[in-house]
Amino acid sequence: MRIYELFVSALRSLWANKRRSILTMLGIIIGIAAVITILSLGDGVRVETLKSLQADSSGRQSSEINFNTESNYRLGSKISGFNDNDLNMVQNNRKVVKAEIESGYEGIINSSGIINGKNVMGNIYLTKKPNRKYLIAGRGISKNDLLANNPVALINKSLAKKGYVSPKNAINAGIELNGVSYTIVGVIEDEATLKEYQIYDIVVSKKFYMNNGADIPNNSMKLTFVNGTDVSKETKAIVQNLNKNGSQHSNGEYSFIDMGDMLKGASDAIKSITYFVVAIASISLFIAGIGVMNMMYISVSERTQEIGIRMAVGATQRQILWQFLIEAIILTLTGGMIGYLSGIGIAKIISAFLPFKAIITFSTFLLAFGTSTIIGLIFGILPAKTASNKNLIEILR
Repeated sequence: MRIYELFVSALRSLWANKRRSILTMLGIIIGIAAVITILSLGDGVRVETLKSLQADSSGRQSSEINFNTESNYRLGSKISGFNDNDLNMVQNNRKVVKAEIESGYEGIINSSGIINGKNVMGNIYLTKKPNRKYLIAGRGISKNDLLANNPVALINKSLAKKGYVSPKNAINAGIELNGVSYTIVGVIEDEATLKEYQIYDIVVSKKFYMNNGADIPNNSMKLTFVNGTDVSKETKAIVQNLNKNGSQHSNGEYSFIDMGDMLKGASDAIKSITYFVVAIASISLFIAGIGVMNMMYISVSERTQEIGIRMAVGATQRQILWQFLIEAIILTLTGGMIGYLSGIGIAKIISAFLPFKAIITFSTFLLAFGTSTIIGLIFGILPAKTASNKNLIEILR
């Protein structure tokens, strides 16, 4: 019996039992659809996460170099790690699209001051917006204060008590910061926080503070690279050059956080979670495979006479085996392809309601095709062997 005839015979047998075939395929369809959906969404999450971590709005990758000295670990350091010469040196790198020197602080600096003749040290929050958070006395910094560039400040309860005994007495009194006098218009709670770890004691207008000779060190440089650049490699080379020739190489150390390693770790973590969920979903495929085996055993049992007739007209054991094995493969492969298409559809529908797109790759098709074929082979081989090993004489009896 030729291969073509085996396929035709297998299709006819499956079609003759449409309901049983469809119900058996259902397990394969559900299992493959679940695996493809999870993999597509998992790849979408991974790619979107990596994009958001490693690229700007135009898709170009960036990194940040920091300058550190022993005093830099205290927020009040006045040493600037970068100057125009450093900037020009970095910009000569053909892989660098843009280089920007930044102050390296996130809205809060540490500075000394004088309050009622007493020297104090505190964290100053430089605000760009009206601020009345944590207020316990007086008023906050208003929009008019910012527009008029008024020298006003908020101080915390501890500073108010140190300088003026009570928060009430501190209102409309003065505090000197960076050689400039500010009027205290309000008192805030102790341990006011901008973020979980950023505690501040004083609030002033950033614009006023910067316009009155405040010296904030430039201790970071942000780099943006040409698309396709090995960011880790290029940044490492730039850091090595700065540590040899940078303006402050003898006073501190230039360093960077290798985002490549961090991104690889994030990618591996997302992949691990995805594969773990896929492994759980794959249990349904094992159960579906048992259903295929059960159906094929029933089919062999019901078609004993057909097997006997085929043997009587000259069919070999190998041909009988391949006939039933091809039936199992067609059954699982059809279910696998339907499951693959269903998985793609489900993933796209789900991703329409999420901030990322499902990613369909050729590898997922190969996975669906290969898994379906393997299930057909593994769970169809035993019933097929049972059919091929039947004795013609016993069948005729």
